[in-house]
Amino acid sequence: MPSPSEPEIFTQLAREILAATEAYQTGDLLEEGLPSAADLARKLNYRLETVKKKLRVLKEHHLIQPISITPKRYRFNRWALRDLEPDTLLYELFCEQDSPAYIQPDAHHRAYH
Repeated sequence: MPSPSEPEIFTQLAREILAATEAYQTGDLLEEGLPSAADLARKLNYRLETVKKKLRVLKEHHLIQPISITPKRYRFNRWALRDLEPDTLLYELFCEQDSPAYIQPDAHHRAYH
């Protein structure tokens, strides 16, 4: 079985965290239901080290935020999409409307490029 590409890993992690964040915001999920690195690794069948490395990149770009300490559980930050540099992989994945991984900004959000 071929290993997933970097864009696939970022896309799957972001989708999982975004879906959990939306459920959390609507009250359908408690904070304990937000995913941790171990939860994501188990669910997506990735090595924990790989997940932690990609989560670190998403955190550096403020796309995700840890909201607890032990274990760290993550929520997605749509507002950070506006700060992504256009020449980056994360911008191509999440901000370009023709990308399959495009993330629709909030109604109150406008991306400035």
